[in-house]
Amino acid sequence: MPLYLDDCLIARQVARQLRAAGHLIYVTSELGVEGKDDEAHLENATRLGAVIATQNRKDFDPLHHTWQASGREHAGILVTQWLHIGPRLDRLSRAARMLTPELAANQLMVLGQFRTEAAGADFIRALSPQ
Repeated sequence: MPLYLDDCLIARQVARQLRAAGHLIYVTSELGVEGKDDEAHLENATRLGAVIATQNRKDFDPLHHTWQASGREHAGILVTQWLHIGPRLDRLSRAARMLTPELAANQLMVLGQFRTEAAGADFIRALSPQ
């Protein structure tokens, strides 16, 4: 699953290492949209079919609910917490590997749900249609 790294999450080392692991990563500065508002980033990520990864829960949580209430769809929002780079990379990589466009669509997710392989698998099962 492609990831779109929001402005607040940008760390060139994160993008470089996720790409080295084989993940498709979009970075705002490379797309020429750095500094745009959160809704513009969610629109861009959705257009690209990528889950937006952000540390900005206070803005993306209400944005997710506003979009849902108005019937707008997005490719997924993955809210990260502050973590050292190693655990953050592990969890982002796990999320990118385990999520599919169908499972991530319109979901507001927390990176902690991918803290381990087992936790990620449990979360994916919970998202999967029965």
